[in-house]
Amino acid sequence: MGDTGLWIAGLTGATAVLASWVTSRGHVRAARLQAEISKAAQEETRQGEVRRASYLAFLEQAHLMGVEFRQTPSVLSIEDQQHRRARLAEHRARLREVYGPFRHTCQVATVHARSSSAIEACDRVFAASRTVYMALGDIADGVTGASAFYTALDQYWTAVDSLGKAVRLEES
Repeated sequence: MGDTGLWIAGLTGATAVLASWVTSRGHVRAARLQAEISKAAQEETRQGEVRRASYLAFLEQAHLMGVEFRQTPSVLSIEDQQHRRARLAEHRARLREVYGPFRHTCQVATVHARSSSAIEACDRVFAASRTVYMALGDIADGVTGASAFYTALDQYWTAVDSLGKAVRLEES
């Protein structure tokens, strides 16, 4: 009976060591998996924050362009053609200054967009801003009347509004 007790004690000890080893491997795997899930969740959160920040920056720049566009009616109301042309040239130069950050934030927002609808909305705002600028050039050159600006401006604000809607849909 003494040999049997020793054999049972050895088997019990080996089983305990094996169980401990299996348990520790399970804990290590679980910890590794939990760390990977946590890292993925943090990365997704970070990317979401970057995306939201890029959209907000682009929308802010779009509104800053709008502030500049709001200066246009006073320029267009100038009766003297020479003076009006000179003021339009100055106004377009100011628009080009604001255009750099606007273009940059558009590109950043497009890079971080998750959906094709958000990318298309960014592109529409960008294209509409160009249309407004080109309309001002045509007005300065006498090719078209002031109504072209107002039509282009309506398209611009419609595009900005559509961008806001696309961003809200993407974020929900």
